[in-house]
Amino acid sequence: MKTGTVPYYDKPVSKIVCGTDWLMQTVPWEAFKSLNAYWEAGGRTFDSAHIYGPNTNIFGAWTSWAGVKDEVIYFDKGCHPMRGEKRVTAEHTLSDIRDNHTRLRVEHTDFFVFHRDNEEVPVGEIVDWMNEYVKQGLISAFGGSNWRHERIAEANAYAEANGKQGFSLSNPNLTLAHSSHPLWPDCLTIGEEGRAWHKESGLPLFSWSSTARGYFAGTTDPDVVSAYGNEISQGRLERATELGKKYGLSPVQVALAWVLNQPGQVFALCGLRTVDNVKENVAVLDIELSQAELDYLEHGTPLE
Repeated sequence: MKTGTVPYYDKPVSKIVCGTDWLMQTVPWEAFKSLNAYWEAGGRTFDSAHIYGPNTNIFGAWTSWAGVKDEVIYFDKGCHPMRGEKRVTAEHTLSDIRDNHTRLRVEHTDFFVFHRDNEEVPVGEIVDWMNEYVKQGLISAFGGSNWRHERIAEANAYAEANGKQGFSLSNPNLTLAHSSHPLWPDCLTIGEEGRAWHKESGLPLFSWSSTARGYFAGTTDPDVVSAYGNEISQGRLERATELGKKYGLSPVQVALAWVLNQPGQVFALCGLRTVDNVKENVAVLDIELSQAELDYLEHGTPLE
């Protein structure tokens, strides 16, 4: 398993992060097989979230059963909106951290990532309370999911000016598929401007739904089809299929390779629901696409 580095964190982080939002959709022993396969492939970083509810309990049960609880790198999210409340407050943050720790059977998680933003809350206040939770030993680092890069840049400028720890990462949607509209409310698919900022700033980008939640595998899920089923995505799927034939890869693998070959520190959150999913995704780490191939897949720029 290839790894990358993240600011304010001293362990290598798996380039492919194993999602856990699907665990309740299968029987425990089948889910455990997939988690075991990811672990055996060298993966150590797992994505969980307060909004995932019982899925997090199942994941916590696996870490204890497998005897790996102290070796796992926890990429843990919280402060998802509920009942119309945005929940980006110090109190909700602390509550979600503690709830997650209870479900995961731990007293510390490596990352806390805000599942959504509330731009009415000044970033300085957020940095202040997150630094307090770092000092308390509850977490090591923090980041934002579905945050505009401008907000994270502002937060890190405040942190630097005040001698505090800043955001370690951003966690938007980054996928080869073109988004007609957000897959879920208040979700952010990062564009070329945001990608350029990540390259320039060096801030790690952790992409969710890197392969467009099954679009490149031919899913008929109506939400996915509604979000990604458009002419631009269809063209990209056709080019991913064509390039995949050249290298003996599936369109899913090509789409994931497109994400992981973006400039800068890029990681991918993947829903590894089966042992075969693990094998297929991990194999992508050895694939290197040229800039010409990246442009061809995204824009249809002719390959020479």
